[in-house]
Amino acid sequence: MNEQLLTAIFSDDIKDEIIDTLMALQGLSGFSLGQIDGYSRQHSEYDLKEQVAGYRRMWRAEILHRQEQERELLLALEGTSKASHLRYWVMPLTVSGSFG
Repeated sequence: MNEQLLTAIFSDDIKDEIIDTLMALQGLSGFSLGQIDGYSRQHSEYDLKEQVAGYRRMWRAEILHRQEQERELLLALEGTSKASHLRYWVMPLTVSGSFG
């Protein structure tokens, strides 16, 4: 199996651009997107409300892809992160599938 899972964490500032970029990639069958609360020791980048709450509202995208798509996917995401920080990681999958 040569499937991988790319997880990307980013701010609301680039959410729409991320969605447009991922939708435009022909080889992807889809992706998941959800809101998360991001915690960091670098509070200096938080606005006042975030500093009081202790976290920043962020987005997480999970993209299942083939290993040979990794470079194209990372280059596409790098282009969207010019306006705001994007953190990512890639993990190999040993099993994936669906039921029903």
